[in-house]
Amino acid sequence: MSTILPALSVLFAVFATAVPWGLPADATFILPLVVVMMVFCWRALPGVTLSPVVAMLLGLLTDIMSGGPLGFWALLVLIASSTGAYSRVFGVDREMGPLWLIWTGLVAGLACFGWLLASAFFLRWVDWWPIAFGAAASVALFPVVLKGLLWIGRGSLGLGARAPYRGRA
Repeated sequence: MSTILPALSVLFAVFATAVPWGLPADATFILPLVVVMMVFCWRALPGVTLSPVVAMLLGLLTDIMSGGPLGFWALLVLIASSTGAYSRVFGVDREMGPLWLIWTGLVAGLACFGWLLASAFFLRWVDWWPIAFGAAASVALFPVVLKGLLWIGRGSLGLGARAPYRGRA
């Protein structure tokens, strides 16, 4: 697999965070958390090269695109990147169950940490339910994102060994 393919797929998701989707205010954390989830999944999958520095830069770009404080999403992406790499060390492979369980624990911790960090940044207690709603939605979306990333990594829809994008030579 190309080393640039994971970064390009996350970059596409970062650009999607800037699009005005018309989501209610409670759902503003869903798209940036999908970026964090994609970095976690790419780092957890074997044979994939996504540098933590590139992941942090993509998180910084998420900060710029979402209009949040600089460094907020970059720090969360860096934590998710490290956790994804450590899950690979512990032998969690392409199995969805263990990765989903690790993501659930990670996103719960990231939601609490993010809420505390945002509260410290704004010097007041911010509303917790948009962050909790985004975390719950990311747990529900995890299988879809993981299957999509596996499809990107494979380059096919699982139609056997042939790649559907290969033309006749």
